[in-house]
Amino acid sequence: MSRRLLPLALALIAGLAGAADGKAVYAANCASCHQPDGAGADGLAPPLQGTLGKRLAVRQYVPGIVLSGLAGKMVSKGVTYTGMMPSWAHLPDAELAAVVNHVLGSFNAAELPAAHVPFSPEDFAALRASKPTAKQLRAWRAETD
Repeated sequence: MSRRLLPLALALIAGLAGAADGKAVYAANCASCHQPDGAGADGLAPPLQGTLGKRLAVRQYVPGIVLSGLAGKMVSKGVTYTGMMPSWAHLPDAELAAVVNHVLGSFNAAELPAAHVPFSPEDFAALRASKPTAKQLRAWRAETD
């Protein structure tokens, strides 16, 4: 019996080793602006804590910002930000999905819609193919205000 379980255990371990680590992706790419705890930095980067649940009313918005970036004026928690969120399109879809799921689960769990489904690499691949514009991202944000 243990000989039959060994291939399954090895496959599981290999799958876990190959899975993107959203916390590590966040630390390497996001924390310098948004801070390790997602609190943001006044005047530089808006907070990610407790601010994204309502933005999921348009499912593509949050991953669209991560994939395409966004520049210009934005208000979050009463503070105005005028800056630029860079595109992270150079990262693989699995890492993008992992980091967004980390931010949502770690900093926004209480605000997530009841029917929320975590993002997959396939969600990012589809969004990448559709190439949302800055105008589209702004329209999606307005829909969630």
